Amino acid sequence: MIRTVFLSCNYPHHDPIDKQINDWLAENSNVELIDIKFQSNVSAVADSGVSGEYWHTSALVIYREPEKSRLGIEFGEEDDY
Repeated sequence: MIRTVFLSCNYPHHDPIDKQINDWLAENSNVELIDIKFQSNVSAVADSGVSGEYWHTSALVIYREPEKSRLGIEFGEEDDY
C-alpha cells in the first residue's frame, strides 16, 4: 500500500527537515521510498520598527509499505517482516 508522511519545521525552533527525513527513514527501514516532495517558504514582517523573518520548510515522504503475505497472516506473523 502506498502511504505518505508529512514532516515540517519552523526555523530555528525544530530539527532541520533533513534530520527529520533521515530519522524517519532510519526508523522505517522496511519501507520502499518512492519520492520526497520538498517545499520551503520565507516571509518577512516589519511593523512599528520591529522586523523578523519566518522560515517554514516541509517535506512529503511518499513510500510503499511491504506487502503482508497471506501465509504469514494465517499463522499470526503479520508483524514479523
